[in-house]
Amino acid sequence: MISSPAKSDVLQLELVGFALNDCIIHADIQSAKYLRAVHRTALELAVPNLFGSEIGGFWLKLDQFDQLRKLPDCYPANEIDFVRRAVDAYLLAQTEELDWLPATSDARV
Repeated sequence: MISSPAKSDVLQLELVGFALNDCIIHADIQSAKYLRAVHRTALELAVPNLFGSEIGGFWLKLDQFDQLRKLPDCYPANEIDFVRRAVDAYLLAQTEELDWLPATSDARV
C-alpha cells in the first residue's frame, strides 16, 4: 500500500530571485525609449554572483524587484505611465520562462 505524504512532508519552494538575461522585450513605442533606463537600474539593483562565481550572473532578488517597480515614481507625471509599462514589459520578459510574476495592480504590457 502506498500512502500519500503528510502535509508536513510537502516541499515548499520560494522564489529568492532570478538572473537577468538577454531577452526579447515587447513594448509600445512610447515605453520603449525608457527600456535602457529600466535595464540600467535593474543592473544597479542586482546582486552580482549571488550564488557564487560558478553560477555567476546578476541576480534580482524580490526586494530589488519591488524597488524596480518604484522607478516610475522618479519621473514627471506625464511620463509615469510609459515608464511603468516599460518596467512591466522588462520584468515580464525577464521572468517569462519562470511562469511566475508577482501580481501588480496596474499591469499593462
